[in-house]
Amino acid sequence: MLHLAERESPVAATRILDTELGDEAHALIDAGFLRPGKPLDFVHVELIDGDIAAPVECDAETGRLLYFHPEAGLLDVDPNELKTWRVDMDALMALCCRDFALPSRSSPLALVSGVLWEIGDVRLPGRARRVPLWIGRRLDDPAVWQSFAEAVRLRPAPGLRIVLNLTPANRLSTQIYQGHEIIHVQDVAGHEGLAIDPDLLAARVASGGNAVNEPIIMAADGAAITVRGKRYSFTGSKQRAIIRQLHAAFQSGVPECLTATVLEEASYSSSVNTLAKAFSGRADWREFIREENGRCWMFL
Repeated sequence: MLHLAERESPVAATRILDTELGDEAHALIDAGFLRPGKPLDFVHVELIDGDIAAPVECDAETGRLLYFHPEAGLLDVDPNELKTWRVDMDALMALCCRDFALPSRSSPLALVSGVLWEIGDVRLPGRARRVPLWIGRRLDDPAVWQSFAEAVRLRPAPGLRIVLNLTPANRLSTQIYQGHEIIHVQDVAGHEGLAIDPDLLAARVASGGNAVNEPIIMAADGAAITVRGKRYSFTGSKQRAIIRQLHAAFQSGVPECLTATVLEEASYSSSVNTLAKAFSGRADWREFIREENGRCWMFL
């Protein structure tokens, strides 16, 4: 069903459903994931020179549905051939989030009409605080991705935000938005198909799994970072903010940052004017972060 939900208009004719999904289509209709759409007003006609779309008309006297075939004249149309079915996105999102124990009265908030929704805050195993959750589709489309970027700008992530995406990860932009973990639905779904497994999702977020081949891998909220295979964890929100900033600079190719700016963005008071003070009580940060002459940066 995901490939159908990824279409610009998530609608398909009965003939297409039968060809692509077979018996699964009937199961999806019975379960309420596919709803009747607007009937087609044309049929595809196969000719020697190629296919054409022939308009369908209703005979005023007999009520018969007819179309004109260039080689065979007027022909009847089976009304079932004109039926279409659309993906019920609310039902699909409810299935994906079934195991998050969301309030029964909650409903997705459309952030970008038809492609991006805010689900609410969900609880993940191993995390004390709930995590904001969005669901998006067609994020591989440049125009949709731009709309997603604008939504991120208007609603910055409050530390960590999970974006469940219907688009396979290998088709997405490589651009990273701070605090956002974009994960393909099927990568964290349980054995039943599209229902997200909270334990699997929590493990994926903790591992920073979107960048397994990178030398420095950071969880989206900065709570953990893996450098050359060694994992470092950070519990304080201010220290995590430092990690996120330095990682973003490292990823950009311009790793050096002004220490004063990094500390200010992390909401430290003026009395904390070096990373040594910010990370007081631990020294392992020096294994991958350097601080010299008012500047700081991550290194390999």
